This record gives sequence, structure tokens and C-alpha cells, in this order.
Amino acid sequence: MSTIPQANIEEATSVILQANLSRLEHKVLVDFVEKAVSPELAASEVLKRVNCNADRPVEEVLRGFKNDWQRLVATVARKTPDPSHTSAFKELIYRRDQSRCCLTPSGGQQLAPPVPTFILPPTLLHVLEHDVSRSLMDAFMTPSGVSRLRDMLTDTSDQGLLANTWLLAPGVSHAFRAGHLQVQPRRAITWNEFDPAVHTKGPSKAETEDPQQLPLPSPFLFRAHHGLVNALHNFRIEEPFLSPQVQVMCRRLWHLLPKFIRTFCYRRLLDMGKSRYPQEISFVVHRLPLGLYAKRCDRTQDNEPNALRLLEREAPSIPAPRLIDTFQIPATDGGGDDWFIMTGLPGLRVHHVLHRMSYAERDQLADDLRRVLDRMHRIPNRTPYAFANVSGGTITDRRASGPDGCGPYNSEADLNSHLAKGVEKYLKQDLPNAFSRAHKSVFTHGDLFFSNVLVDGGRLSGIVDWENAGFMPEYWDFTKAMWASKLDKDAHAVYRRIWGHRFDEELEVERWLWRVFPFGGP
Repeated sequence: MSTIPQANIEEATSVILQANLSRLEHKVLVDFVEKAVSPELAASEVLKRVNCNADRPVEEVLRGFKNDWQRLVATVARKTPDPSHTSAFKELIYRRDQSRCCLTPSGGQQLAPPVPTFILPPTLLHVLEHDVSRSLMDAFMTPSGVSRLRDMLTDTSDQGLLANTWLLAPGVSHAFRAGHLQVQPRRAITWNEFDPAVHTKGPSKAETEDPQQLPLPSPFLFRAHHGLVNALHNFRIEEPFLSPQVQVMCRRLWHLLPKFIRTFCYRRLLDMGKSRYPQEISFVVHRLPLGLYAKRCDRTQDNEPNALRLLEREAPSIPAPRLIDTFQIPATDGGGDDWFIMTGLPGLRVHHVLHRMSYAERDQLADDLRRVLDRMHRIPNRTPYAFANVSGGTITDRRASGPDGCGPYNSEADLNSHLAKGVEKYLKQDLPNAFSRAHKSVFTHGDLFFSNVLVDGGRLSGIVDWENAGFMPEYWDFTKAMWASKLDKDAHAVYRRIWGHRFDEELEVERWLWRVFPFGGP
């Protein structure tokens, strides 16, 4: 192998592995390169896609590549019509395969009559008409391989159909078409070394009485099927296999275990997470195996777990983590803190990628966030107070209070008096209309800065860090977001698309207060 193609393979693999993707996404993309007929061509296709989209986040480009590959290989599993086009062809295939399932040993009992089954469905031809799919297949199978594949799939002669068809028991046929079964040589190192005369000995050997008129299934098609269903298998693993209802049921079953056993497991996961994953978020949040995260309740005690419970109960469509459990680490063990376990969410933090997002993508993000906020504002406040944390307790938002918190309050006037504590007279002198408008109490996130917003594939995929959530005035998320991103004009443009200029008066008051209380609340 020459130096340049090998360098392309190494570069493509490095680009994939350095991208902030899941381990399974890394595997799908690396397998596309390494398991291709020509890894050099596959690597060049990956690099071409990344380089042609240099203005977009590399993770977004690679996920788009992965989605295109998934759509292509999913064709293998689509239901296709019975290949027995004519009674004459049916007679030929039953004669060649001796009316038996090709995977049933000669002495085995057949429980149901076998059915003719395509190795690769002719519908794959329609997918190859699209430029993106053809480019991917050329890279994975080589252009000459794809040309040969097209010739074989378009051959509707009896011999052509026999090369792409074999008899399988109904259940085996379904599993093969769905990609759960694949054929590979028994003693060949690779498909390139496959020789039907040598490698078909065994309990399910392939034989024919007339190789010209009754040809055996094509090893080339089996090889193509093998490569495609390997990728399909990875995508099947990636699919969520538990519905939200089943997830809730599993959590309830898990909670039947004694608390000390669950806590022991969480502490082991914490130890594993600290050794496996870098401290990439903050010192209170730790990534764990199994797609979970642990967070120490630093200031707000149980407010964030309560917020996640409320969201799951009242607005499950909002992309927030699912609460798994809470636990404590005793002070004698160096902890002395409350913790909770939650699920992870897909995507990248917006503040890392906003500068690489197109204007259309930013508008889409703003529209997605506006819909989420509208849904949040419909969550009922069942606490005894108008303005409070999630459960009706003390507000611990840094913008509203010091370390001891403030409130709760039954009137906005009381909340305003606290926000301008000690300076209300001067505020009124500079801004006579300050606090003159009344606002509804709504459920708010409290820290909707873009470090807490995730995007995946150009769409909103998650909102994290709900520790400051509670029931506050409807302008609260807007002014808090503007406070947290004082100098970020790109972020301000997105916020303006969400809220417009509805709360300009409140923002003016907030900016006055920021100068007086630059590090938080009074």
C-alpha cells in the first residue's frame, strides 16, 4: 500500500475518533472505512464530506454522513416481493436447492416449506440512483464492484435470478432479510480468498447438478450482503430499544432494590467514570458508564431532581434528562453531599458550536427553544407561592440571592423589593418606570445560557442544568440569558428571535441592577 492512501486512512480515522460522538457512532464510521473493499476509497469519501462542509461542525457533518449510510444499508432489510416471478423459475430454484432450506442440515427436519429469498433486494437499485447513495456505495464497494452489483441486480434471466436467490425456511428468511443473519466463508481468511470449491464443505454445503443452467447463489452477492448487514447491525444497536414506558418500568424495578445496594452501585459507577472520562463539564457533574451522569447537589439541594420529576410528569416532550435516583455519600467518606443520577442527552453544547452554525440553523434553534418555553409556561404551579423554587421553597438563583437564597414570595412586588434591596430609591430615580409592569408566574429554567443547550443534527436536542428552575416572572429566562452572555452578540441575536422586544423595559432594569450587583443578587 502506498504512503498517501495509508495517510488518508489514518487521517479519516483520526477525524472520526476526535469528533465528539458516541462510541457507537465512532464504530459505525470507522467500520465504514476499515471494512470497505478499498479502505483508501472509503477514507477519501469521509474526508471529502468533511472538507466540503468546513463551515459546519465536524460532528454535524459526520452524523449526516452516518445518516446517509444508514438509509442506504436499511434497504437490505426492506420487505420485497417474492422473487418467484414465474412457475418455471420456482420450479428451477426448488430443483436446484432440492426443495430444502439451504441452511438446514441434510438430516434436519423442515417444519415449514422453504421460500425463495433474495440475497440483495432489487430495490437497492433505486437507492443507487441518488448521487449521495451512489457515492457512498462506490466508496464502500469500489466503482467496479458497484457496477458489477448493478449488472447482477438488473439481470432478470433465470440464471441471473438464481444467482441472487436461495431457499430458506420462513423464519430464517425473515431473519436474513432483516439483517440478523449473514453468510461468510468457513475457512477463508477474507471474502477475497473465497473459493466455492474449497469453502462450501460442511453440514450446509452448496451444490448444483448443472452449474450453467442452475447456478449457485453468487459469492459476490453474499460478500456485499455481509458488508451491508454488518453496518445495519450497528445501526440496530444504536436504535433505542426501550420505550419511555418501559424505561419507567425498569426504573421502578430497579428501585425495588434496597437503597444501600443502589448507592453502592452508583459509587462504583462514579469511580469508573472518574477514571474513564475527563472532567469536561464542571466539578459537580461526572460522566458515568451506561450513558448516565451523576451530579452533586452543590447549592440547591433537591431542587434539580424535583425539576426533572416535574418535567417528566407534566411535560415529557421537553428534552431534559430523566431522573434515575438520588443518593448520599457520607461525610466520613470524604463526600457528605447529596447526589442524583440522570440520563445523558445527545448533542453538542451550543456555546461551543454557535460560531459555526449557519443563520438558518440559528433561526431553527430559536424556533425550537420558543416552542419548549411555551410548553414550560403551561406547567401548572401547584406550590402555595407565586414565586419560589420547584417545590415552593427558597429561591437559590444566583441572580436573585446570595448563598442563603431568598423567598418564597406571594407577590411580584415582594420579589422586586428583594431584587433591588437597598438601592430601590436610586433605581426609581434613574428609571421611574422600573417594576411598573406585572407579570405572570411561569415555570422557568433559570439559566438558559448556551452552555446548557444542546444541538444535534442542527436541531435542539437537550436542555440541561435545571438547578435554578422554579416559578418566576415570565421575563426571567430572557434577562437571565442576556445576563449570562453579556458580550456574546451571536447569542443575543438568537435570544432576540425567541423573545423579540417584549421585555426591553425589564432588561433595562436588569442591566441597571447588574452594575450594582455584578456578582449576583443582593
